[in-house]
Amino acid sequence: MSIRQQQQPTTSRFRSTNMSATTGSSITLPNATQHDLTNSSTGLNYRIQISWPLNWDRTKQLRNSKVPVIYILDGNALFLTATEILWRSASNSFYHGGGIIVAIGYQNIPTETGSLFSSQRNTDLTINEHEVHAGLGGADGFLEFIGREVRPLVERQFEDVSIGEEAIFGHSFGGLCVLHSLFSKTGGAFDAYFAASPSVWWDAAIVEEAEKFCNAESKGTQGSLQISYGALEQRPTRTNAESDVEFEERQMRCTERKMADNAVELEKKLRSSGKLTKVSITEFEGEDHGTVATSALLRALSTFFDH
Repeated sequence: MSIRQQQQPTTSRFRSTNMSATTGSSITLPNATQHDLTNSSTGLNYRIQISWPLNWDRTKQLRNSKVPVIYILDGNALFLTATEILWRSASNSFYHGGGIIVAIGYQNIPTETGSLFSSQRNTDLTINEHEVHAGLGGADGFLEFIGREVRPLVERQFEDVSIGEEAIFGHSFGGLCVLHSLFSKTGGAFDAYFAASPSVWWDAAIVEEAEKFCNAESKGTQGSLQISYGALEQRPTRTNAESDVEFEERQMRCTERKMADNAVELEKKLRSSGKLTKVSITEFEGEDHGTVATSALLRALSTFFDH
């Protein structure tokens, strides 16, 4: 369903495919909507899930100020986590009112595929490589879809709200896509970019993009960037379930991908370029590539909404 075909957003509901009368009822998420959209250029399908603060109904003054919006890639895996973080933050002494979460995900059914992730992310979140592979390198089309169809959808749903600063968050391939968004401005610019464990190792083209970005003539600064990664991504520790051989193989992959080294080098390059209002980097102790996503998301939401 395209945006133009969307009549009414659906309330976000989560139902077990094996549910019976004795196992309980479906869960309805308050202050959240879900939209199934089709990219008008590529024909690819997406599920857009949106949430906002629980206290908006009783704090009307929030609607008289500019409200920040963050767009989160891999929405299937991160929407509920991000929404819970947003709602829990209302109890903090430094809470500034929160904002709108827009998770961009897919229409796959996890109970059928066995995964929160869709293989379509491999297309959407990777940049054009020097050697084009089937099913990869669709980041430009994906970012254009966000700018052309998703951002206007948010504006229409919150027509009585003045949209303030906008941010984008992505992890792994999503982090790579966030960097590409920063360097290329495809689909429009954001005020803040959050790249968690960006897969710089995937393609040297992103390094070339960074070089061009740093060396290009430009007027003023172009937003802020927060890079994060897990300390165990490049220096893993053995798990109880791994054999010696399995650990050695994983250790070799981690060493080759140089997540920490790439992140630190990129942060230094961008900081020294002076092209961004702020560049920061965070290493999360004890976190690996999979577990760091939640820590990075928590830091991103806290930074963007409350600091």
